[in-house]
Amino acid sequence: MIKVMNIISDTNIGGAGKCVIYFSQNYDKEKFDVSVVVPKGSALVEELKKTTVKIIEIDGLRDKSFDIGAFFKLVRLIKKEKPDIVHTHASSIARIAAKCVKNTKIVYTRHCAYPVSSRIKKGPGHWIYKTVNEMFANRIIAVGNAAEENLLEGGISKEYISTFFNGVEKLKISSDEEKKKLKEKYKISEKESVIGIVARLEDVKGHEDFIDAAKILLVDKKISAKFFILGTGTIEEKLKEKVKELKLDKEIIFTGFIKNIADYMNIFDVQVNCSYGTETSSLSLLEGMSIGVPAVATDYGGNPYLIQNGENGLIVPTYNPQKVAEAIEKILKNDELKKKMQENAIQIYEEKYTIQTYVENVQGVYERVMKEPKKKKMNVVDIFIIILALIIGILGYRFLHKKSGTISGGPTEKITYQVMATNTIPEVMDMIEEGSAVFDSNKNYHIGTILKKESSPAKMNVSKQDTGEYVENELNDKIDVVITIEANATKSHKDILVGDYVVKVGNEANVKGKGFALKGYVVSIER
Repeated sequence: MIKVMNIISDTNIGGAGKCVIYFSQNYDKEKFDVSVVVPKGSALVEELKKTTVKIIEIDGLRDKSFDIGAFFKLVRLIKKEKPDIVHTHASSIARIAAKCVKNTKIVYTRHCAYPVSSRIKKGPGHWIYKTVNEMFANRIIAVGNAAEENLLEGGISKEYISTFFNGVEKLKISSDEEKKKLKEKYKISEKESVIGIVARLEDVKGHEDFIDAAKILLVDKKISAKFFILGTGTIEEKLKEKVKELKLDKEIIFTGFIKNIADYMNIFDVQVNCSYGTETSSLSLLEGMSIGVPAVATDYGGNPYLIQNGENGLIVPTYNPQKVAEAIEKILKNDELKKKMQENAIQIYEEKYTIQTYVENVQGVYERVMKEPKKKKMNVVDIFIIILALIIGILGYRFLHKKSGTISGGPTEKITYQVMATNTIPEVMDMIEEGSAVFDSNKNYHIGTILKKESSPAKMNVSKQDTGEYVENELNDKIDVVITIEANATKSHKDILVGDYVVKVGNEANVKGKGFALKGYVVSIER
């Protein structure tokens, strides 16, 4: 029996967490002994309790990939549990800890795709990225082709990479009565179509494009429809205000957090994905596909691999609400095309994206890794060589690119930008000092100085048991944090850069300072 320890840093249930849950529900219990390590208080715990896996909660790791404070805890835990394989998700420190334990093999999953930094596309950064990643992994799982392309751009050898898409459980098909009841709740007539988007409410998911497309269809083209936005996130109020200004709040409906999206997916005529960042293998697209919902999706990341244009949906350019609207209209007005896409969606799902296929692929990686020669345990000499290589690479890169102290070498100007982190523990506010420097916690370069810090109670939409109505509740033990950062920035032809960090609304921001680290998103920029 192969003993596998999954380690994940997520405190909420996102795409990576769902993958861990799905695997925990469906793995071969005769071949594998599985445990999952999570931060204390993670939302994953309740879902994992419904499975047979061993759950281990530890202090630390909370939404932090490189949590130095968790290093020795993880080393002790891995030595105690003696797994054959440590499989990490968004936790680079866990890979380093596993490398320090004899006879432990390492797998990690790359769940996201994003533009690869110029620092690791070539030069010393390229060599360091390749060497470190290959040293700290026996095998890397790339969730789809877009994630694989990212890894290859960073120099990682293809022989280290296993590429396959996520899988999902087939959604439950609602009865006609259940569909009718949900439509009555939202006053949807028989003549109205239903279009939905399922994604966290962050800029990179393209909700504003979705709203603009809805306006085109409702106002310009006079389409009779309701548009659903499922989920919560940092830009929820901004989106609601936009809908209100357009006077479309009766036609565009915000549901808040929905635990069981199957009920809503069953009434969708079309599902939309407007992402322009991080998308590799959208679970929502796959879930819709499982019950035959045609999709309109942007050509970003993994979307074009999941949606075969003209077969199970239509692919449109990013940042183009007009094309989104035209694609939705094309499906709604062509019954023959819609029926074809519905049938193809189910067929493609059953051929490629079932949870059984996903689990078999992951188990295949485990079995392959166990047959491969063991890499030696990391020792003091290895650590010294890595540190020396990092220092030489960083100093060399800075020497070669020291014009004006920035990568682009152009003139700098002062900017201020805001980063928001949600569902954060209150104690972090005491650690944030105004006037102190902050750094990118993944790449450790300076990204500015804190001008101001603000907090507000974190909120979540929950359903009333008696009425099913969704209401906004404050979370007593969590806060949302906004920090205002000042930095010297340069402008390229398309980006604002602080060093090599692209400051763009919607971009993920991994910020650390003295005694704290936050994972959030850029929510505003002032120049």
